[in-house]
Amino acid sequence: MDVCRAITRARASSFYRAINLTPRDRRGEMYALYAWSRQADDIADDSPDAAAARTGLDRFARFTKEAFHNCPAGDDTTIWPAVAWTFRTCGFKPRWCEDLIEGMRREVGDPAAPGKGADFAIGSLEQFDDYCYRVAGTVGLMCVSVWGLKKGEVFDNIVPLSKARGRALQTINVLRDFAPDFDRSPRRVYFPGDVLGKCGLIAEGLRQWRDPVRCEAAVRELCVHARRNLDESGPLADAVDPGCYAVLDGLTRVYSALLDRIEKNPRIIIGARPVHLSVVRKACIAAAAYTKGLTRQWSAKAEKKSRAVAK
Repeated sequence: MDVCRAITRARASSFYRAINLTPRDRRGEMYALYAWSRQADDIADDSPDAAAARTGLDRFARFTKEAFHNCPAGDDTTIWPAVAWTFRTCGFKPRWCEDLIEGMRREVGDPAAPGKGADFAIGSLEQFDDYCYRVAGTVGLMCVSVWGLKKGEVFDNIVPLSKARGRALQTINVLRDFAPDFDRSPRRVYFPGDVLGKCGLIAEGLRQWRDPVRCEAAVRELCVHARRNLDESGPLADAVDPGCYAVLDGLTRVYSALLDRIEKNPRIIIGARPVHLSVVRKACIAAAAYTKGLTRQWSAKAEKKSRAVAK
């Protein structure tokens, strides 16, 4: 787990701090989950061309499949012992991993296209939601499997809540990273084409903010989609193990604050750097989540003690 922890700390400082809100006995699984998904991202983003990315993802998929039964042999990384242990002990479903990797394959472009591959774009909001499930909803289901559920909750009942939370957080990611995603080569436009079309725009027009009224309307349309899914997934907080409430609440507060910034100033998505929060703001959010998490744990223990006395 130490290797996965080091990767998480080096590559995702905010997520690392959030994981520290998780009970100590479940942090290792969260580090392993991050390291596994980070490797898939790196293959998709850093391969020299689409063909190499596809080959790398196919190899990664084979190791992932093997990890559900044995620690993969012959890999030149050291994350797999922790990943294999996490997959099996936390009850991850192979389908979740397969769906995430397929989402990455769709992003990398056409291996037959010249250069690094064809630009990536999403045509409809329906396709966008499917993409959000593959790259974020799947991770949400894995996180909940690590955290566990409150006594009496049934996992099947929280699946739609977890998927809605994934849609919300990934939609916010798409808004936050619109400019750098658009400017990369090959270009990636995750902003749904039908939402742009409804506002009389194409992606280039949004990137250049040619028509402020239309551009604001398009951004606000996607903000509404994110906010709706955040609200729809609200009951998820009451379903997870109270000991893990703080990490879920902290992540949700950070993303909700990012969405607040975009709602107040839609043009911020084309700024010189991705939309972000200050270190102080994130620290305050973490403190609030930690405090609320402790309250949840105390309430759960008091309720359990009360039921025991009643018997």
